[in-house]
Amino acid sequence: MGTRVVVRRHLAPGETSHLYTDVIGHVTELEPELVVRRESGEDVRIPDADIAVLKVIPPRPVRARDIRAHEYAGALAWPGTEYEIVDGWFCRAGDDWSYRRNSAVPVLPWADCTDLDGVRDWYAARGQPLRIVDVERLASTGQMMLDGQPVDPARIRADRELHLCTADSRELLDIVDAAFPSDTRPAVTLDESPADDWLALYHATADLDPERVRPAMLATADASSGDPGPGGHAVFARLEDGGELAAIARGAVTAGPDGTPRLAVSCVQTGATHRRKGLAEIVTGSLAQWGLGLGATECHLHVFADNSAGRGLWAKLGLQPHHSMRHLVVVDPS
Repeated sequence: MGTRVVVRRHLAPGETSHLYTDVIGHVTELEPELVVRRESGEDVRIPDADIAVLKVIPPRPVRARDIRAHEYAGALAWPGTEYEIVDGWFCRAGDDWSYRRNSAVPVLPWADCTDLDGVRDWYAARGQPLRIVDVERLASTGQMMLDGQPVDPARIRADRELHLCTADSRELLDIVDAAFPSDTRPAVTLDESPADDWLALYHATADLDPERVRPAMLATADASSGDPGPGGHAVFARLEDGGELAAIARGAVTAGPDGTPRLAVSCVQTGATHRRKGLAEIVTGSLAQWGLGLGATECHLHVFADNSAGRGLWAKLGLQPHHSMRHLVVVDPS
C-alpha cells in the first residue's frame, strides 16, 4: 500500500489496437483487486488476470523548487511567535523548546549561506545565536560566511539529521480506512487549542508550563501575498481510550506563495499504555481528512533519520522521504 508502481495490463479485444497499456501510480488497494491511483487522482482497477507485469519504481525525482515549497509550507506551519523573511530566509523566534526553535529556513531562491549577516543580526537583536536549517540542495552550509569571512567549522554545531516525508493525503487516508474501518475505530476530536493534558502527553512539552509553549503551538502564518503574515489553520487531534487521553497530533494547513494548501503533521504521540493499537495512524488519518476539507491534497512531516521505528510507521502510511535537513548553530568564538 502506498508503493509507486508501473503495471502493464492486458487490454480487452477491441479496446485498442495495442495488446497492453501501462498504468503508473501508487497502490491504494490490494483486495479484492489491485487499485492504482494515477497522479491525476484517477483510480484504475486492475483484475489480477489482466496484470502482465508489475514493477515497483522509485519515487518521482525531487526538484529543488519542490523542496523549497515544502520547506516554506513547513515554516509557515511552525513560525514561532515572531517571524520575518530576511535575505530569502524565513527567520522565526519565540519558540525555545522544540527542535525547530529560533531557526532560519531557506525559502526563497536567493537565500545564500555566503552572506548571513542579515540573518545573524536579526537573531542577535533578539538575544539569539545564528541558527539555520541546512536543507538538502537549498543551503550550501560548507560555504557559510559572516562579515565576508568563512565561518570556522569548529564554531558550527549540528543537530540530528531529519527527513521530511511526504504523501498524497487521499492515499494516506485510504490506507488508514483499509486498516481501521471508520465504523470500528475510536473517535478523534479536533480542537482549536491544545489542552493542558494534550501538552502533558507530548514529550517535548510534558515538563513545561503550558502557558509558555501554547503560543508557539497555536501560531501559523500565510504567504499567499508573497510575505508571511497571519493566516493558516491549526488543529489539535486527541483520541481517548477508556476515558484516558491516549493519542495526540497537531495539524496545520498553510499556503505558500504558490497558493497550494499543504498539511503539516507534527507532535504525534501515543501514551505508553496505549501503544501498538494503531492510534498514531488513526489520529494522523483524521488530520489528513481535515486537511482535504481545506484543499490540502499533500501532507508532510518530519522524522529523525535515526528513528527507525518512526520511519517504519510513516512508510506504512505511504509517507516517503523527500529530502533531508539538519539544524546548525554558530556558536560565539569566545
